[in-house]
Amino acid sequence: MSQKRPKYLSLKEKVNVIGKLKAGSSVTHLANQHSVAKSTICAINKKKENILKCVNSTFSGPGKRKTLKCSELPKMEKALYRWFLKQRQKNYPVNGLIVKEKAKFFHSKIKETQIDFNASDGWLQHFKKRYGVRFIKISVEKLSSRPELMDPFKNKLQAKIKELGLSHDQIYNADELGLFWKLLPDRTYVSSQEKNTPGRKREKQRVTFLACTNAIGMHKVKLFVIGKAKNPRSFKNFDSPVDYNFSDSSWMTATISKHWFHHSFVPQEIFK
Repeated sequence: MSQKRPKYLSLKEKVNVIGKLKAGSSVTHLANQHSVAKSTICAINKKKENILKCVNSTFSGPGKRKTLKCSELPKMEKALYRWFLKQRQKNYPVNGLIVKEKAKFFHSKIKETQIDFNASDGWLQHFKKRYGVRFIKISVEKLSSRPELMDPFKNKLQAKIKELGLSHDQIYNADELGLFWKLLPDRTYVSSQEKNTPGRKREKQRVTFLACTNAIGMHKVKLFVIGKAKNPRSFKNFDSPVDYNFSDSSWMTATISKHWFHHSFVPQEIFK
């Protein structure tokens, strides 16, 4: 018969035990109440100073943690957690890279110890456990799509290719994609108290790219970029590797599309 696995109490339960011992509860009563050995209750009482010190070193309290792994940099981590809560109050997304960079910043300012600190992944995992931080996806509205239009288009395209007798190197595909270069991450760490993650208004500053190549991938048309500025400063005295145009919204327009076809695509296709 296999041995029964020992039960481990969370820090929250240990704090509760310490409080009841102080109030006069017996070791036997508490052992029966928590279904643990009396030696476990005695060990908790013996380590009560370390337990309370560890719990008090975080803002989030004992929570569900079961270990006594305390921070070697409690002042830095408290400052970091205060900053983290402020960002979440503003609905700013905060990911692991941001947390680690901010931790190094606070460490350089507070100078709590002389130990080297590089904000490793291991430190980040311990920090999350100490402060009850979770990583979840931000609630966003899904984009609509029209899958019912795909099959009719593919059938029409295949018929046209057959009618004209086109080879694969004569068939091109061009696709637009937008780069929202100020857009914040779509996942964030949240505190243990947060029940939902409303996002902020999406930052709309963007540039549009148009990539085009033939079906065999042997001819790649020069990348086409659409921005807001008519003459970007960064292009001054610079031989740009892309073709560029502009619009008020940085989006593709019918006029720009025709200009790209006649002045970028056709010349490059003819002289490929």
